[in-house]
Amino acid sequence: MITLFGATGYTGHLIARALDRRGLPFRIAGRSAGKLQALSQSLASRPSTLIADVRTPESLPALFSGARLLINCVGPFTDLGEPVVRLAAAHGAHYLDITNELAYVYRLRQYAKLAQQTGAAIVPACGFEVAIADCAVALLARRFLGSIEEVSVVYSLGGSGMSIGTRLSGLRTFATSWLAYEDGKLKGRAPGSLVKRGVINGRSYGAIYFPSAEVVTIPAHSRVRNVHAWMAISRRSAGLASAIIPTISLLLRTPLGWLAAQIISRITPPPGEAARAQSRFAIKIELNDSGKRRSQVWSGRDAYGLTGEIAAYAAQEMIRAGYSKAGVLAPAQALGPEGFLEWLKTEQAVVVQEDAA
Repeated sequence: MITLFGATGYTGHLIARALDRRGLPFRIAGRSAGKLQALSQSLASRPSTLIADVRTPESLPALFSGARLLINCVGPFTDLGEPVVRLAAAHGAHYLDITNELAYVYRLRQYAKLAQQTGAAIVPACGFEVAIADCAVALLARRFLGSIEEVSVVYSLGGSGMSIGTRLSGLRTFATSWLAYEDGKLKGRAPGSLVKRGVINGRSYGAIYFPSAEVVTIPAHSRVRNVHAWMAISRRSAGLASAIIPTISLLLRTPLGWLAAQIISRITPPPGEAARAQSRFAIKIELNDSGKRRSQVWSGRDAYGLTGEIAAYAAQEMIRAGYSKAGVLAPAQALGPEGFLEWLKTEQAVVVQEDAA
């Protein structure tokens, strides 16, 4: 049995639909009985419902009763994720989430020993962001001998808008995730403090340093000295953004961060289904070492919908008979990267272009 916690949120709905299409055994959990019942009635399998609230600790153990895997969609994970992970590790239940809050992903390493003892696979950051790049780097790294000098991951996102959960997660990331992987270790690095320029799919971009969880996941499985992730914006805007974003990120650590969260949760609705389905993305992955270079660009549509499909794919893998991986795992460690990336290409219409120099 799979428990989908936070099923009535924007991405939770998409994951529920993806699980339903696959015919996987799952139940849905969250705070609102009415919303859960409405979601259940909209799905072919009519999954059972369970009331649970992360702010009510006594309600959480029921999430794991009879569950082999829990998928967590309740964020911001920096504030709300750890109690759920702690229980998953203690119960020996597999855990999967779709966050990209770097500081949170980093903190989960403290549960690795317990998860190994109980047989739980704890897999954070297994969505559109992180999972694709993490698995692609794992394969590309096999073509290098020794340590790789630098891995660079650049995200270029089309404009369909963001869900409220994504906005709140972004605020917490910029406030808390002041990390980069440099010279073989994690170091302090303010968001937006570096600028990069390049070309994706024939178009020039400027990009700012973005504290994405690849900073933690890639060094877990590949020998690399530096890992940086970037968010592409216009070339003209990159310099200005780099000048102001570190200051904004610092302010988000003050009560202004709470105020910003209240405002951002009330403005502009999340993207509609049609706009979401037409939105485009590209992820450029570069590996460099002593003049040897590998580069890939993964392109497709509907990042939110793809996150739902990725979570369902991972869930199906993790509840298979014989799945025995345990500990706190990067997506490339939890999934077979070859099979996962092939699935993206053949069943999710994600296109990859590769060059070597």
